[in-house]
Amino acid sequence: MSTDRTTQTSTDPARTEHLRAGERITLDELAVHLDAARVWLRQLALAAETPAVPIELGANICDRLDAMAEELGRFSHNLARADTVISQWQPLRPYLPNREPWGARAHGSDRQQWGKRLSTVLSLHQLLALVSDDLPWRDEDPGIAYPDGLNGIPGLEEWESPRAARRRAAARQETIQAQAKQEVCSTCQAIAGTYCRTKNGHIAEAVHKPRLAAATQVVDERLAEQFGS
Repeated sequence: MSTDRTTQTSTDPARTEHLRAGERITLDELAVHLDAARVWLRQLALAAETPAVPIELGANICDRLDAMAEELGRFSHNLARADTVISQWQPLRPYLPNREPWGARAHGSDRQQWGKRLSTVLSLHQLLALVSDDLPWRDEDPGIAYPDGLNGIPGLEEWESPRAARRRAAARQETIQAQAKQEVCSTCQAIAGTYCRTKNGHIAEAVHKPRLAAATQVVDERLAEQFGS
């Protein structure tokens, strides 16, 4: 029996199938989800004004729910704006401040010249800033549509945000630490399920390097099998 992709079936943050129609969520889907959350929070704020048991929730709960709803509304508006800019191939300013290139041109540029890692994939803030309604730069340089600006960056299909990379790295380290306690330590002879010990018998939460290396190999092999790499 198949599960409807639109039905939430888990509280696991990694289970996002119900949020998207395709393999990856679109900006339009994000904008609508955020606006739905805004509506829900405002409704909660109003409902909390008159709880079944009399208790004053106005400043502590209702006002803060309204503030969160307003912020989500801004997120939704900005994402919808970015979606329009990208889908309609609207021109963006060719350069970031200080004439720094972005997109494929940044990927192929001299990093030493700029002294930092240049933006290949723009942030939401950068994209909206580059499409400002006041664009005197058009008299000097032709604009570049965002998809055109990205064209030529290698590995773009597998791109993920730095936040996603950090989250995956942290999850890997956590899994390695848990696996390490399931390994036998060749240094202090700790058996599976027990802590490593120092030479004078003190228990340590850290594990010896050989035990950690064995756990790392197990976890990485498991991940490679899982993701087919």
